[in-house]
Amino acid sequence: MSAWFKKIFFILLIVLPLSGVWQIGLGAYIHAKAILAQLLLETAWSETIRTNKEVKPWPWADTWPIGRLSVPGLGISRIVLAGASGASLAFGPGHLFGTAMPGNAGNIVIAGHRDTHFRFLQELKPGDEIRLQTERGITNSY
Repeated sequence: MSAWFKKIFFILLIVLPLSGVWQIGLGAYIHAKAILAQLLLETAWSETIRTNKEVKPWPWADTWPIGRLSVPGLGISRIVLAGASGASLAFGPGHLFGTAMPGNAGNIVIAGHRDTHFRFLQELKPGDEIRLQTERGITNSY
């Protein structure tokens, strides 16, 4: 066998399968991280409702749950996070600082990515009810 054939053979039999396994592992890691984050957000939201205090979902989080947005007709429920930074929006819809807090008078701005957490908006029809639960447990319908 020539030297170039051995190199190509090495790449095809060793490097390519290993890089495929690496990519599959990376995808599984991201998916597992997303599932764990949602469980931690749900736990933090339950604790927020119970104590009426800001509860971070994990110790190094720069956000915390401030509400729950739901659309009963579509079976949708999303934890709304404090702030609308990229870090917050990676985990769920975010409340824009400087706008009214859910349950208070004024305009409330909640931002979200249209291709992930707010994908359901394309399915809304006139008359669909949207609910927003506050950290005090009060639910307002729109």
